[in-house]
Amino acid sequence: MKSEKVLEEALEKVGVPVEYYQYFGTETEYIVYNEEAEELTNHGDNKPHNRIIWWQVHIFAQKESEFRSIKKKTEESITEAGFYITDIVTLYEKETRTIHVVISCNMGETEE
Repeated sequence: MKSEKVLEEALEKVGVPVEYYQYFGTETEYIVYNEEAEELTNHGDNKPHNRIIWWQVHIFAQKESEFRSIKKKTEESITEAGFYITDIVTLYEKETRTIHVVISCNMGETEE
């Protein structure tokens, strides 16, 4: 299974809306995710046999929310799905009073 599908299924277990790249709903707590980078690896016969894809998972929640529990559930779910978390950054967007957590993670795929 491709890492995009695995990631989406893992994120849906968190219990907040999940969208690829952009969220258009009305919930104040949601997750969007996007590809960050790719690396072709394990070359043989002039072609790559594996690919590592880095993803960014963005959690958005109001400052007054329980965003830490969403962050913890997200970390647990994507780790259980086989992703490696490489970085977590928590930001605050003053204009919208929104907490923005960025989780960077990756997973290897076998080329078909």
